[in-house]
Formats: sequence, structure tokens, C-alpha cells
Amino acid sequence: MHNKIIRVASNALTGGKLLEKLKTLTRWEAQWNPHRTKCLGITREVTFKDYETTWAFLTRVSMRSHLWGHHPLIHTSYTWVKLELRTHDADPLDPDGAQLSDMDARMAKRIDSYIDDMIR
Repeated sequence: MHNKIIRVASNALTGGKLLEKLKTLTRWEAQWNPHRTKCLGITREVTFKDYETTWAFLTRVSMRSHLWGHHPLIHTSYTWVKLELRTHDADPLDPDGAQLSDMDARMAKRIDSYIDDMIR
């Protein structure tokens, strides 16, 4: 089997597109700027049944992240994992830095499917 790294440019999610995507990411918590005018990213926490399942999940996330060229911030301790998704270059004209992009939403959906597989 041959895998190719597919790097796709991210597009910032704003306005109606942002709200539409957030409605579909019900298991993720949105992180907002102080005035709630921009979504800075999304987070999700999950606890697995054991250490082995946790690392099997993290391996799947790391491989997908590498293939897509889009990497979440991951915090972990034994069976607990917290994932943070945000894009730092979604809008190069924005001096505030990170925000939610279409790639973050796509990665969140894929991560949700991995979690569903692992907690059955």
C-alpha cells in the first residue's frame, strides 16, 4: 500500500459557514476570542478504557495528521486525551493568529469516527 501526503490549503470559517460547521461538531467545545467575534479553535476530551486503547487512538490520529499535513495539539495522561484543533495560517491577513478552518472541521469529524470505533 502506498500513502501520499495530501496537503490542502485551509480556509478560515467565518459567519454563517462557521455557525453551520459548529452545529455539526456537537462533541467539540468552541474556543472564542474575548468578544466572541471569532472562533479560535475547538477542543474535545475523551477517556478510554485502558492505556493500550488510548495509544491505539493516538496512533490513528498521528497517522491521519501526518497524511493531511494538519496536526492537533494533544494532551494525554494514561487513558485521558484532550485534543485542540486550530489553524494558524487560515487567514494570512489576520494579525490575531489562530482560528477555526475547514481543515479543522474535517479533522474533527475524522477524530470523532476514531473515537466511536475505540469506545464501542
